[in-house]
Amino acid sequence: NKLLIIFLLILFSCGHESMKQRQSVKIKDSVPEVRTDSAYPGHETFNWDWKRPTEKIILSSSITKYIKKGQEPIDTFSGDINNDKILDLILVTGIIGEDSLRFSGIDLPRELLVFAGQRNNSYKFLFKNPNAIPCGNCCGMSDPYGGMTVKLGQIIINEYCASNWKSISEYRFSYNTRLSDWLLDTVITESYAFDHKYYTLDTTTKKDFGEKSLRYFIMYKDEEK
Repeated sequence: NKLLIIFLLILFSCGHESMKQRQSVKIKDSVPEVRTDSAYPGHETFNWDWKRPTEKIILSSSITKYIKKGQEPIDTFSGDINNDKILDLILVTGIIGEDSLRFSGIDLPRELLVFAGQRNNSYKFLFKNPNAIPCGNCCGMSDPYGGMTVKLGQIIINEYCASNWKSISEYRFSYNTRLSDWLLDTVITESYAFDHKYYTLDTTTKKDFGEKSLRYFIMYKDEEK
């Protein structure tokens, strides 16, 4: 009986090892093939299971004709920004196929386009500003454009600068009925060093920086010509 028990234990152990081996082979076979970076051949890239979205935003030619050649919309917003109870449209455009995740040292210019909604469901082009949106690689090691927020009578632009020194800024523009324009009324900036030292949180208002129109606003003053 002891010999039979020993034999069965050996047989079970061998079968168990064989099962583990088959399982390990199965897991190994399921590992996806390593893909390489299309921009830098030979460089491996992340192996996440991601598929390029197939849905596209369809804009009429009456809107796209204002987009600079070589650029495409990278962000769109809708809201009543001039307090007339009609939804307006804001576009942020960038270089076609831009790679904002790669730090190349090359600026990626963006443009802000503002359209006023009309009662016949069309849009009227108001203005374009090539300096209001943070450009890629203009502010540290990451894309500083942090998106926008559209509220009733208000446009908010977010900026994130990241290097050894980090800062997050929010630029709030409010609609001025008399001027039919959006004026900067508040800037909130949080900043700190990479080790979270020297933390500051500052809020400035119109009394600090004067009257600034979104039409002519320049995010980076050193780019002013």
